[in-house]
Amino acid sequence: MEFIHRQEEFIFKEYQALLGDNIAVSRDGLHYLGAFYYTNGCWGRDCGDEEEKWYQYCNRKRGLVVLTKELNDEKAWDIREEHARKNGIEEPMPSMQYPFYRNLRRWIYGLLNMNSDGLVPEYPPTNIAQECFETKPWVRVNLKKVPGGSSIDNGLLDQYVDKFRSPLLKQLVIYKDASIYLDCTRRRGIVLLSELYPDLKPFGEGNDEWIYFSEKHHFIIVNSYHPSYRRFSGGEEAYYNRMRNAIRSFFQEYPNFL
Repeated sequence: MEFIHRQEEFIFKEYQALLGDNIAVSRDGLHYLGAFYYTNGCWGRDCGDEEEKWYQYCNRKRGLVVLTKELNDEKAWDIREEHARKNGIEEPMPSMQYPFYRNLRRWIYGLLNMNSDGLVPEYPPTNIAQECFETKPWVRVNLKKVPGGSSIDNGLLDQYVDKFRSPLLKQLVIYKDASIYLDCTRRRGIVLLSELYPDLKPFGEGNDEWIYFSEKHHFIIVNSYHPSYRRFSGGEEAYYNRMRNAIRSFFQEYPNFL
C-alpha cells in the first residue's frame, strides 16, 4: 500500500518548481479526516485515517475523485482541510451561504451512497450530507492550483492545464483505484483522464452526455456543472435528481458495472 499524502507532496513540489517561488501552491487531494480545530474564527482539520478509509472505499468500488477548477480565495491554503462548516462561529454548523458547498456535499453524499444497481439516494437533508462530507474519504483535485476568484476565464484555465499537464496527470494516477469521478470542469478533467485511459467513451446522445466510462478499467465519470453554478433549471434539488436519473440510466444499460 502506497502512502497517498507522501505522493501528493512530490506532486506539489513539481508544481511549485514550474510555478516559481513567488506564488504559493494551493494543495489538494485526499480529504483529511482527522480532528477539527477552530482558531482565529476559522475551522480547520488535521490529517487522520483517510488513507486507510480510502482503500476500504476503493475495494467497495466507491472511491470518489472530484475534479474542480481552482480555489476561490485570495490566499492559498490546503483544501484537504475542507470542512464545509460555517466560519466565524465556534459551534459546528454547515455552511449554507454559497451554493458550492450546498451542492458539493450533496453530490458527494449521493455518489458515495449509490447502491450496486446505480441507484443514488434521494436528495438528502443538509445534516445528513454534511456528516458524509466530514466522515467519508474522497478526493478533490483542482486543475489550477493557484487561488483565483469566483470564476475563471476558460482560456486561462486551459493555459494552466497545458503548462502543468505532467504533474496533473501524475496526481490523477495516485488515485487510480477510484471507481467514480465527478468532473466539474466542463470536460477538461475528462480530457486529462482520456490521456491515461484511452478507452474512455461517453454514454448518452448529443449534448446529453452525463456519463463517461471505461470498460477496461471499470470506472465512471459524471460530467457535471460546477457546484457554484447558480442557474440550475428547477433549482438545486432538480439538478441533483437529473444527475441521479442519468446515473441510473447508465446502470440499467450496464448492470453490475462497478
